[in-house]
Amino acid sequence: MSHRSIHPVYICLLFYSFALTPSLTQVLDTCVQETSCSCKNSKGTIDLTPLANTAGSARFLDLSDASGSNFKYSWNPCQDFTEGTGSCDKVAGCQSDSSTATYYNLGDQASAQFVNDATSLSLHYSATTDITRTMIVTLTCDETQEDALSITGEDPNNPGTYLMTLTSKYACPKAGPGPTKGPPGPDGGISIGSILIIIFFATVVVYMSGGVAVQTFVRRASGRDMVPNYGLWTTLLGLIKDGFLFTFSCGRRTGYGKV
Repeated sequence: MSHRSIHPVYICLLFYSFALTPSLTQVLDTCVQETSCSCKNSKGTIDLTPLANTAGSARFLDLSDASGSNFKYSWNPCQDFTEGTGSCDKVAGCQSDSSTATYYNLGDQASAQFVNDATSLSLHYSATTDITRTMIVTLTCDETQEDALSITGEDPNNPGTYLMTLTSKYACPKAGPGPTKGPPGPDGGISIGSILIIIFFATVVVYMSGGVAVQTFVRRASGRDMVPNYGLWTTLLGLIKDGFLFTFSCGRRTGYGKV
């Protein structure tokens, strides 16, 4: 029995699907939040708990921004702190104006959210008082650094958004059990098996949709011939069926009359 050859376009589609595998894996390898200062991905757990000051004050206190303005910034991961009077009571981040002794709430631990993008992982906080203010702490992994916080200051493109970067060994994922402190969050992590299943079905979708498009618009096929390599797949299913019948009949021939 002769079979149709596989169209080169289908081969290209399959190669394209596998070429997307690294990008898909990277997208799926997100750090899923577990507490206000920890998240987990396939490489391990990022836990900022060792950096938390539990005495009611900020670990990083009154740091100047890159422009050297009158504004100072304080941040404490995991535990709320209080600074000054009024606005910065039980907060995760605080901005102060040294010229007027005014304090602005930049968010508490309950507002903490881990945000993944293509190139970085960051921790976002927000608070609404007179306006909504957002503090974004970009996490940079460096096994040689204990804790270094650099303050960029207000984002000129997004007023009310304040940027800083933490460079620390605690921003690196560690294998082993997750954090024990803080309220539990959603179960995290996507297993390798789940990633492979997603890749498999993504490949099938690309192959089938691309194949049907080629059969319909290039070969002008209709009906069952729209299915790419229909003859190949029906033959394969037939062989699988014969294999099962042979296995479960213990090798005895079936479907034949006596000679």
